[in-house]
Amino acid sequence: MERSPMLNEILLGNTYRFPEHAVILITEGTLKVDVSLESLSLEKHSLLLIPANSVITVQDRSDNVNYRSISFPTFCSEQNNLIGYEPIKIQLQENSHSTIENYFQLMDMLMRKKDKDNTEGMQHLILSLLSHINTLNDTMLQSIGLLNLPHPQQLKSEFLYLLNSEPYPIRTVSYYTDKLRVTPGHLNNVMKKLTGMSTTEWINKNTIRAARELLSNPAKYYTVVEIAELLHCGTEPIFSKFFKSHTGETPSEFRKRIQQK
Repeated sequence: MERSPMLNEILLGNTYRFPEHAVILITEGTLKVDVSLESLSLEKHSLLLIPANSVITVQDRSDNVNYRSISFPTFCSEQNNLIGYEPIKIQLQENSHSTIENYFQLMDMLMRKKDKDNTEGMQHLILSLLSHINTLNDTMLQSIGLLNLPHPQQLKSEFLYLLNSEPYPIRTVSYYTDKLRVTPGHLNNVMKKLTGMSTTEWINKNTIRAARELLSNPAKYYTVVEIAELLHCGTEPIFSKFFKSHTGETPSEFRKRIQQK
């Protein structure tokens, strides 16, 4: 499997789908990223756990940003319970930051031992790290009264997971409500209450994310007509108008700007 690019290798505004899980610890500077549509601001001592197949867009980063990171595939079923569907962001205290740093140092030591197979040792360390992150996250959720997530929070999580799991966004609300076994009105009410955005607004946001990903894809050139068809956005003029209304530029203008970087 190819190495996932580090966050400082992804051009600002570009999107990249991480094929593996990742843990990132900010040690200096700031980062602003969208992880599977959720906008996150990271600073020194921020810890971010990213599930596999998440879509990352780097919106901004300071010149002095520095971080530790590790990416890894799924190697046991226990990981699924420890990682979940959504990114986890925790702002660490100094002592917790030092503990996470120790995990990275131990993993660095194992990876430098090229004379023997260290796979099992790495897997044990990763599971221990994930367990520790979950404990930190539970403590954070408990402090704000959200430890045992109610049904609405679970519904939000499942909807965002479905939204990000399709290679090309499905733009009909009924597709998601049928899978979630809820009414369109109930899903919309939950999303508005928990995120401030309607179901349709989330679907549109995901469509724009996918459009940017296709327009900036270095491996294959897609015409605007092809992208409009893939994203179920009708004709090229309709898609271009939709894209510009959300981004302030046409698809062609966006592609030209990205290619000039």
